[in-house]
Amino acid sequence: MNMNIFSIKTLEQKLGIFHWNIGFIESSLNMILNSSSYRLPIQWLQHPYRDRFFADPFILKVTDDIIEVLVEEFFYDKWKGNISLLTVSRKNYKLINRKTVLEQETHLSFPYIYKEGNQTYVIPENSQSGSLSIYEYNYNSQILENPQIMIQAPIVDPVIIKVCDLYYLLCTSLDFDKDKDLLLYYSEKLTGPYKPFLGNPMKQDITSARPGGGFYNLDSNFYRCTQNSKTGYGASLNICKVESIEKNRFEEEKTSCIMPDSKYKYGLHTLDYKDGICVVDGLKYIYSPMLKIKRKLSFFK
Repeated sequence: MNMNIFSIKTLEQKLGIFHWNIGFIESSLNMILNSSSYRLPIQWLQHPYRDRFFADPFILKVTDDIIEVLVEEFFYDKWKGNISLLTVSRKNYKLINRKTVLEQETHLSFPYIYKEGNQTYVIPENSQSGSLSIYEYNYNSQILENPQIMIQAPIVDPVIIKVCDLYYLLCTSLDFDKDKDLLLYYSEKLTGPYKPFLGNPMKQDITSARPGGGFYNLDSNFYRCTQNSKTGYGASLNICKVESIEKNRFEEEKTSCIMPDSKYKYGLHTLDYKDGICVVDGLKYIYSPMLKIKRKLSFFK
């Protein structure tokens, strides 16, 4: 059976091109975090686009009628991503509107949201630029503004947790193994500057190092979403319970795993939760010979 699945995946990879999408689940946080192995009943976003995909979703707002999500919007013709705001109907999960909130010359992804007081901050990955910046989200103009550099390093998939008046930033980096080496930084201010832990990398595990979402507090315990890339990039998620986090010390243990569903069966590498709504992303391959040809030709430009 595994060989058949592998053969089908290999064939689809050769004939098609990778295509992520985001999906929604109405479920309790307890059910998601405490199931030993959970296959989510996902309602996938309905949209008309084949020239791009949506991934790395983080929920900005939930109402009775809509869900607003920040995502990586990846364009095949440019071969890079922007950060976009999607407005999605809760009735049928159709895309109502999309708006670019941040575009740069380098690839952007993983628009992690952190709220403090009345201000909403977004910390998108921009590892190709060689630095990590934090932005303020302007609800009126729906853009990211006032960037401040947090770390001068090619940081990948950053998330933040505040414990005992210190901000801890967890991530991986292009300077290390981005799928296996977990790095930690700390600061007295949200915006930085951040100092690296003396023992970095604090964890080396391809199944649960790279962040796949933020932190969640359940029954006075913190849980972290992590990517499991053992069988391929972003194949599934592992949930880890944080046992200890303080300056230059970090311990956690895996408690559950979240697997992809049958429609987007080749990957699931981001999870976010807000106000009774969970959002994830999933991977499949779509048959598009022209996109594959354009991609190969781009290497010769």
